[in-house]
This record gives sequence, structure tokens and C-alpha cells, in this order.
Amino acid sequence: MRKFGIACLSLVLILGVAFAGFAAYPEKNLQGLIMWGAGGGTDNFARAVTPLVEKHLGQTIILQNRTGASGAVATTLVVNSPADGYTLLYGAENPANYRVLGLSPLSFHDLEPITIAVEGAVVICVNPETPFTTMQELVEAAKAEKKIRMATSGVGGLPYVAGAMMKNIHGTDFNYIQFDGDGPGATAVMGGHADVMPLALSTSVEYIRSGRLRGLAVLTTKRVPQLPDVPAITEIFPEYEQYLPWGPFYGVFVKKGTPADIVAKLSDAFVKAMNEPRFEEYVKNSGGFKNGATGEDAVNFLAKFEATASWLIFNAGGAKHSPAEFGIPEPQK
Repeated sequence: MRKFGIACLSLVLILGVAFAGFAAYPEKNLQGLIMWGAGGGTDNFARAVTPLVEKHLGQTIILQNRTGASGAVATTLVVNSPADGYTLLYGAENPANYRVLGLSPLSFHDLEPITIAVEGAVVICVNPETPFTTMQELVEAAKAEKKIRMATSGVGGLPYVAGAMMKNIHGTDFNYIQFDGDGPGATAVMGGHADVMPLALSTSVEYIRSGRLRGLAVLTTKRVPQLPDVPAITEIFPEYEQYLPWGPFYGVFVKKGTPADIVAKLSDAFVKAMNEPRFEEYVKNSGGFKNGATGEDAVNFLAKFEATASWLIFNAGGAKHSPAEFGIPEPQK
């Protein structure tokens, strides 16, 4: 009986230590890898939300910018880390396109979303000196000739995918000119070196307000408060709804296989942080919209985005691999 009692006591102590260790997560500082460089949208998001999250976790998140290969470098580092919740990826939409572009065998399927924190919108912008005052005029002109110059940030970037969306729906064909990012592309449009560029709302809003760019439509199903006079694309062409919601977003991820309770604790901390006035102010100033999806909602959001973007890129001739090779379903019209 005495031995039985000692064995029971030992089991209780072991279980107690195990549960105490689990309940203590996080017991040490976390590492946050930012897939894009300092000063960019992903970096700004990470540095806005992290101090607020730290208060709820009780630990420091050490942020590092690990750039390269459209974010694939940071993504690979997170996927190769232990699935213990101590390495976070602060990322944007790019992993949705890695496989079809041949950049990496990885995708969002190798990650567990903590939250889809902020999403943005894309605005079809033209130089005010062009004759295009409406989206209909731009579409008709692009269908009639191939001399209209569209600035892009390269195959797979947001401007390219938006152009592919237009091609799929209208049969438009632009003369694509690649620039090193949205900023240089926007400058080129304003300087008359390109005619049109689909731009993130956060990039374009002040240029449109100041009259340096003209916004023809926002790729959303309803108007955005930052540009109330610019119509939503579905007001003009309802057939765009099949691809929406679509646009830039920022989120936080961990390696697939991280224990569900740790994922839940991280998600809870980020949701609480995003509900704080300081973060609400950041979202307002960034030209974005708070999403806040977690769990299955976040998984479904990512799956729809991947299907939309990868098939648009493939149909436009910009992919190295068909989405069908990876079992990515084609969006239904």
C-alpha cells in the first residue's frame, strides 16, 4: 500500500509539473521574423502591434527583418523552427503564390495562422493627364489597343494580379512595365512614364486626395471610407465579386503542428492587442481595415486568397506551375 501511495504521489507530481509547464507558456522571449524590410507595410504592422501583444503574453517578442525571395526566406526559417510557438512569422500575402511562381515549395498550408490582422484594398489609379475618367473608359480603351502602359512590381505582385483580374474579366491587354516596388511605380505614373497602376489604398490614398493620381475604382464590394467618391468595382462590373475579397493583408503565423492551446493563447493575445485604441489608430492611419480572423475563419480566408491569386497569375501566363498541380481549386464564376 505504501508503494502504491508513493507511485500515485509521483504521478501527481509529474502531471503537476507537466501542466504547470504548459500553463506557463510563454516561459521565455519569443522571436518574430518579419518577411519584408524596415519601413514597409509588414514591418510597420509588426512594430505597431507587438508592444501591445507583449503586455498580454508577459514576454518580449524580439523582432528581426529577414528579407529575401518575396518573403520566402523568413517563411522557410519559421517552417524549419520547432513547432513550439516561440517563432512567429509576421507576413503578408506572398506565400499564397510561392508554389505557382516556383519561388518555394512552401505555402500557407505549412503555417498555422494566429490572426489575419489587417487587410487593405487595391485602387485602380491613372495619371490625371490621361483621358480616362471612369473605369469603363479605361477598360474600353485597353480592349481596343495594347499601348496603354501599366506599371507593376513584377509577376505575382498585387498590381500584376489586379491586371490579370481585368484580363480574365474584360480581355484587356496592357503594356506592362516593371518597377522596383509600388512606390517607384506610383512615381512613374505620376510622372507620365506609365498610364495606370493598381495600387494599395495605403500607397495611393494621399496621392488621390492631392490630385496627383486619379482613382477609377476600388477592388472591393463596397466603397471605402478613405475614398468615398471612388466607386467600388462591383458597382460598375458586378462580375468582379467572384474574386473578392482580395487585396493586401498582414498576418501572424507559426509553424504547422504547433499545439492548439498555444495557438489559441497567441491568437487571444493578438486579438486583445488589436482591440486597443492605439492599434485602431494605426489601422486608421495606414489606409487599411482591421480583419482579426483567427482559427478556421483565417484558414478559409487564406484558402480563398490563394485560389484567386494563383489562378489569375496562371491564366495570365505568369506562373511556372499550374495551381492544379497543388490541388488548388479554381474559383467558380
